[in-house]
Amino acid sequence: MSDHSSRRQFDGTLVTAPFGGENVERTVRDEYRTLLDEHDSEKVLVVTGAPTSTDTFRKTLGAELPGAATPYVTSPVVHATDVLNRTDDRVILSDALRRELLHRFLADYEWETEYLQRASEQPSFIEDVDAVMGTISWQTVTPDQTPELRDITAALDAFHEWLAEHGHMERGQLISDALDVLTGDARDDVVDFDAVLAVEFEEFFPLDRAYLDALVGDCDLVCVAEENASVRRTRVETGPITDYVSFSESRQGASGTPSTRPAATAAYFAEETIPEDPGAGSVSVLATDSSDEQLAEIANEIEDLVAQPDWNYDDIAVATKQSGSTVTDSVEAFEGTGIPTESTTVTGFGDDPAIRELLAAVRYIAADGDDVPDHGPEPDTERLDRVSEMDNLEDGIHWWATDAGLKERIAERAAPLDARAQFGNVRRAFRMAEFLEETEFVDATWESFKEMLERAHEYAPQQNQTSATDLDGGVRVDHLQAIKNESFRAVFLVNLVDSEYPGDPHLTRLFPSERVASMPDYPGVTELDEADVDATFPTESTASGRAFARYHTEHARRGLAIGSETATERLYCCLYEYEDATLEERVQASRFLTAAYEDLPWVTEADEPHITSEQAAEKYLLSRVDDALAEVHHANSQDVTVSLDEVEAELGEIQDLLEQSDSRGDDLREALRARVEFANGEVRR
Repeated sequence: MSDHSSRRQFDGTLVTAPFGGENVERTVRDEYRTLLDEHDSEKVLVVTGAPTSTDTFRKTLGAELPGAATPYVTSPVVHATDVLNRTDDRVILSDALRRELLHRFLADYEWETEYLQRASEQPSFIEDVDAVMGTISWQTVTPDQTPELRDITAALDAFHEWLAEHGHMERGQLISDALDVLTGDARDDVVDFDAVLAVEFEEFFPLDRAYLDALVGDCDLVCVAEENASVRRTRVETGPITDYVSFSESRQGASGTPSTRPAATAAYFAEETIPEDPGAGSVSVLATDSSDEQLAEIANEIEDLVAQPDWNYDDIAVATKQSGSTVTDSVEAFEGTGIPTESTTVTGFGDDPAIRELLAAVRYIAADGDDVPDHGPEPDTERLDRVSEMDNLEDGIHWWATDAGLKERIAERAAPLDARAQFGNVRRAFRMAEFLEETEFVDATWESFKEMLERAHEYAPQQNQTSATDLDGGVRVDHLQAIKNESFRAVFLVNLVDSEYPGDPHLTRLFPSERVASMPDYPGVTELDEADVDATFPTESTASGRAFARYHTEHARRGLAIGSETATERLYCCLYEYEDATLEERVQASRFLTAAYEDLPWVTEADEPHITSEQAAEKYLLSRVDDALAEVHHANSQDVTVSLDEVEAELGEIQDLLEQSDSRGDDLREALRARVEFANGEVRR
């Protein structure tokens, strides 16, 4: 869905940096230094292409300033929030509250088109239509050709009107509404700088570019765009950013050959170039049997790294292709092995024990004592009955949490990083109660609060993060786009199988892919020809003749480039051999990884990681015994012989760890003995 006819003209300089995080960092520092020759640092505004990158550039540019001075770094959405907080009385809804109100608004909404009338009967309909509405809202596009898209846009406009009547707005309106302020009389009240440095300019949507234009006014402007690096903007627009803008001056930024093997691998994924071997760093292929084993192997490797004296958990990132359940599955797998995690895309609201406890209490109160859970601790009915008699939801839930000692229990049972996340989740639950008390949208009843909490709990994995989050202390688990331009000493790219990279083109669950591909006004890249693909990507990874399939294949490959360039020392390409459901169903390694393995001599298979934790030893030991027993039983049934020497040698290596583990080692030996006895039919479960 591209329109090259209206090029936006900027009075400023466009600096294009060749692909690679090192080139971008060098170029941005050079340009910032030049601006500081003319202006004070507090008069130079730095605007990033995504809110998740603001911390990275604040750190990068902070090195250029003396003492405790910090650069003035923001993103269009964060800046727009600030503008509207100063000029608009409406309350900006959080993503969770917006989702709740949209559910209630659409519950009885009458759709015009027959397709949406039928689709609205499906359980996932509101979630699916919400995703399309979100894209339309953030981009302020107006579909005018497809009847169903016109229908969805009309519903979105009605939703915005309903919010405005009650003094609220959603985050998707932030940039467009703040743009109205910047183009009006109040601009000088909210703008206080003399120069603007826009970084990650290759990711600026059309609306972001309009916002930047209005923001800059007659200030000095420098934009830095990385070549062949856009993943966010190229979901909605084909071609390089230079097709849509013109500047009074343009030039090439700093350029250098990749200094590490992960950086050279990233350049290969982005541009299909085969650089010289830089010699520094490593790129390893970590292959396991199943996707569950893949996460266990990554956990073991992470423990191996942090066992080294100068490594910390926050030196490491695990990157998935998309947000949602893949991120939450990884978070749960790592936390189950005691590895602390952090994420900007999932909140942990869905699996937080503090929220589960709070939800159980609210369910009991909402059901007037009839909803006693059949599992978990017995509820303190006397305390809960007292809460149900209180007039105010917010006061009631605060009193319950204090009287039940929720805060103290979180602090006692959780590690500091987890406790901080749980306190944050409980605060969000309190804010929901406060919202219900203050709003006229929804009745302030315990039933309403229960529905709101349940929905927030259910949709936590799909949480879209629209503002930057302060994080520290754990392994970063996020999707590729969210870690762009950050840097970690070790990065694990997960699920490098062909069904994921490239996988099938997927824009929405609301319409079949074939239908979406032919919608000219869908808010995403749809109607395409070969020239669009060639203009956007220098790579050719597939023989598919369809431009739509080719485009989304190259886009998936570029995602790997973005993930790879965040690793400074070690890059792990992780995959599995069989679908978890069956060991018969073998999966293909990603075509991108296969090509890299053939073309780049430094991409090597990972050494067998050492077994560094007792839990890893236990899992390995018991699964190895199961494998060995299965092999023996299989050999018996096939009337062939099997050598047990290798098994014996492997189990012997574990003996040392068991010897050092005192009673834990004895327990493991006991478990091992029970496993063998069970397999031989000597005991019953």
